[in-house]
Amino acid sequence: MKIVFFGTPEYVLPVIESLNKTFKNKDGSSPIVAVVTQPPKPVGRNQIKTYSPVDAWAHKRKIPIFYEPEDLLAIQKNDYELGIIADYGKIISRRVIDTFLRGILNIHFSTLPLYRGASPVQAAIIGGDKEIGVSIFKIDEGLDQGPMVSQFKESISPQETYGELKRRLFPTAAEVLCELLPA
Repeated sequence: MKIVFFGTPEYVLPVIESLNKTFKNKDGSSPIVAVVTQPPKPVGRNQIKTYSPVDAWAHKRKIPIFYEPEDLLAIQKNDYELGIIADYGKIISRRVIDTFLRGILNIHFSTLPLYRGASPVQAAIIGGDKEIGVSIFKIDEGLDQGPMVSQFKESISPQETYGELKRRLFPTAAEVLCELLPA
């Protein structure tokens, strides 16, 4: 399987790790053929150029890194099979979507269409929700819409923070995703 992973923060590393481990090729090579992540940004008082955790993960494994989805189109033989989005933060154009043989799946933390957009976890916490949904769907050109592949719900404890919830939800989403993909 040839997977392009779209993601940026540390929270999503369980997803890329699970995909890498579960779908390793027969020759031992990674199924992750490229990552698309946010570009390095100046961080801290000294404004040190800092790469995203996904960037660092791919760099360590010598996997090609792109900072714009359209950069994938520049590759001559772009026979990408599947894209996986986990907390990436940009809208993907139809031109890019169409390069994937099986499309692109997005992991979104709400039971869509509830809480579309970039802040569904914050919206659920601020709204006092007792549970949060996780949707895995095949993207199209619209924002957080496309054919639904799977949805499930997880409880939210009253004292759970945004970071704690994301650290808990991504490994669970990774398990579900890895079970779904062979089908």
